Amino acid sequence: MKLCNATLWAPALAALLAACSASQLSNPFDSAKSDVKVKQITTLSPRALVVLDKNCPELVQPYQLTDNFASLAVFSMKESIKDLPGQLGHLLGKTPAQPGTDKLSDSTRLAAKQLNWMPMTAEELYAERQHNARTDVLSRESKLGRKYYPTADKMLREILASVDEPYDYRFKLFILKTSNRNALALPGGYLYIDQGLLDSPERQPKAYFALAHEVSHVLQRHETKEMQSLVVDSFSVKKELIDTLEAAKSNPAIVVDRVKLEKGQFTKHHVDQELQADSCAVRMLSHVYPNNKDLAASINAFEADLPKMEPSAPAKPPSNDGEALAESMHDIVKSPVMRHPNTRERTENLQAIYREVSSATTAAK
Repeated sequence: MKLCNATLWAPALAALLAACSASQLSNPFDSAKSDVKVKQITTLSPRALVVLDKNCPELVQPYQLTDNFASLAVFSMKESIKDLPGQLGHLLGKTPAQPGTDKLSDSTRLAAKQLNWMPMTAEELYAERQHNARTDVLSRESKLGRKYYPTADKMLREILASVDEPYDYRFKLFILKTSNRNALALPGGYLYIDQGLLDSPERQPKAYFALAHEVSHVLQRHETKEMQSLVVDSFSVKKELIDTLEAAKSNPAIVVDRVKLEKGQFTKHHVDQELQADSCAVRMLSHVYPNNKDLAASINAFEADLPKMEPSAPAKPPSNDGEALAESMHDIVKSPVMRHPNTRERTENLQAIYREVSSATTAAK
């Protein structure tokens, strides 16, 4: 008897899915849905925010909702196999259900965070609510708005023109009435750039990089993954997760209502996400600036505003295993889960990506 036979597992999967929810769920192995490609989840990172490749091999993170729902169902089934005899007995009515069996496991919670189940409408609704709460946005109809928005819009068009891969985001660009020199993004493609980056032609190279960096966060779905994490963390039982995934596409408010609106909620990312966004920005700007010198100038303008690098002292090796364990625990407790990489990390990463991109540009000529 082959346990991997799809004809045997299809009914079992449908039954397990039904046990997770009061309403009957669709079977992802149904032949009528042969276009669904189930992603096999074999490993889980500590957080959904961790990226696998900071070098940005693809500018756009794949976005397929149906695949991920089926993937989560299969993953949940695999987790349930550990207690398969008891679960099958319960499904057949031979044994009573054990209290707490509907509790959402940590592994399923992590899997739900890492999959792309968040509908675009939920991202846009959340961003719209955040945007409507802001009071520092420069109006396009104002005198300064008519001066600066054409420049910012041109930058965004040129950056997006460098992206050959298809994407579903409809970017919305806003200028903030501040002299700072930064940019930020929200889920759903809402972009913000400081007026201080646009009031002088000399600052435009930095403005291009900052804007490309934020576009990269959106296309790599960094904000979306963090938003998914916040939503999943609000669940305690499996039924809540399943019900929300079922209703999310038709009723995005059911997802957004679980996320507390907080100013600056998406201004910090995991270190690898920041480095990946830097790498993606360089790849985009290599098309905006075909000349390597101009590309280098944009990168240098960004690096010039980074904090000064502190000299790194040689690390003292631990004297024994107990000291090594204590140091490891100190790092886990003290190191923030989400922080910007330090200047050395960013500079080394930017230089490596620039060398790769510029050498490819030179070879193509």
